[in-house]
Amino acid sequence: MIKQYQEELSLAVRAAREAGGLIRDKIYRHQVTETKSCLSDLVTEVDRQAETCIVRLIQQHFPSHAVVGEEQQGNCAGEPGGAMTWYVDPLDGTTNFVFGLPFCAVSIALAHHGTPVLGVVHDPLRDETFTAVRDGGARLNDSPINTDHSIATLDRSLLVTGYPGNIANRPRMHLVNYRQLIDRCNNLRALGSAALELAYVASGRLTGFWEVSLRPWDVAAGMVLVEEAGGTVSDLAGRRLQLTESVDIAATNGLIHEELLECLEWPEYNEIK
Repeated sequence: MIKQYQEELSLAVRAAREAGGLIRDKIYRHQVTETKSCLSDLVTEVDRQAETCIVRLIQQHFPSHAVVGEEQQGNCAGEPGGAMTWYVDPLDGTTNFVFGLPFCAVSIALAHHGTPVLGVVHDPLRDETFTAVRDGGARLNDSPINTDHSIATLDRSLLVTGYPGNIANRPRMHLVNYRQLIDRCNNLRALGSAALELAYVASGRLTGFWEVSLRPWDVAAGMVLVEEAGGTVSDLAGRRLQLTESVDIAATNGLIHEELLECLEWPEYNEIK
């Protein structure tokens, strides 16, 4: 077992499980639902309580590290994008949570100089914890996992995508050739939690994933999981994924990656090719 980042990994798992306990206890009993950027961009008191729990633990154990959280609770130390930065999504899949759909997760990642090196995605409703450390492989509840290497073509692939919560970002979604993609793949899902969808690609439950206009805390942990499980992650033009303010991502088992990008027909893809 790789020794690098083990202290950070243990802390991330502990924090994710503590935050997950709040989600599990409140999924049918939360009291406050508010909106952020628009009516479909939801936040609850559980999002904020879970983030406060996670940030507090990180700052207690790694006070010099930066923390970038979706809800930005607490006074975060350090400089985001510096030597060590944590990316925290305390409740990925808030809309599912609000409507009582049991598909949501806690996502915690650590990046070194902007490159994710550690990822934890915890599903408290199934008691599944996906973990990965750079160059150390990916695991589900301590058992090794790998992407599905039995599927090498799009017509056999089960794909997943999502839709931007902020309606201002939805025009970017239409830059993808959905009609062609739907006609060529085996089938398509939209499950509502990018972090869990990436974890499912890493564990072979899904063949590929893409989405536009995500935030770095949505994808940082899942990016490590997929790559360490033997898959491929890029932006929609095929470039190395960067944790910028807005993220367009494709993640696959690796075997279908180029075919998926070609089928999506992202405007920049052919220019770069």
